[in-house]
Amino acid sequence: MSLTRYGYRNAISGFFEFPTDNARRILPAGLEPVELHHGTSIFSMTVFDFTESEVGAYGEAVMSVIVVPLVKPGERLPKSAFYPYLVATTTRAAREHAIERWHLPHWMEDVEIAFEPQGNRLTAKVAADGAPVAEMAVGDYSWNPVSHLYQSFMRDGDKSYLASITMEGEQSEHEEETGRVRLHEHAFNKDLAVSEVYDVPFREIWMRNGAQTFQPLVQLETA
Repeated sequence: MSLTRYGYRNAISGFFEFPTDNARRILPAGLEPVELHHGTSIFSMTVFDFTESEVGAYGEAVMSVIVVPLVKPGERLPKSAFYPYLVATTTRAAREHAIERWHLPHWMEDVEIAFEPQGNRLTAKVAADGAPVAEMAVGDYSWNPVSHLYQSFMRDGDKSYLASITMEGEQSEHEEETGRVRLHEHAFNKDLAVSEVYDVPFREIWMRNGAQTFQPLVQLETA
């Protein structure tokens, strides 16, 4: 399979502290959460405004735990590694595409995603079943063109997979703590102890006018 490309207008991410006990409840055996401090791991929320893909334009929200990457001698070091435990899309076609090709776990109904720019901030609001589930805002800092490598781990039944993903575009990344997340009590967030997720990101990323490119999926050996 060749490379798979998704063009986006905006993509925002927040990295938030939450308990390692919560991270371990989410992660399958064999994946280790990255700890900021003893007992504290990293929850990540990323929201995309995709403008082009094999299945058209759509919005996507990705809820993840940051995990230890798979590093091999002589290969490029990924910037971060993710275990997406829930992905939500605004269209059925996008959902079916991602399940079939990437084995990603999905909220199985269309969600509503709205992006609201306010000066140097961008807020993404996600609603499911007509009720709010998450709102995240990030602020900008300085903008630079980037090309960064990330890893995404997936588990589907008894099989494990790894996707290598390149994110290209204009990026603002900082640790100024200008952003916020609000997670609502909803079945969408059932894997999180919502009250224990710190609401200010220690890192916030805003990318615009770029592309997310997946290399072909690799099936991993499982113990």
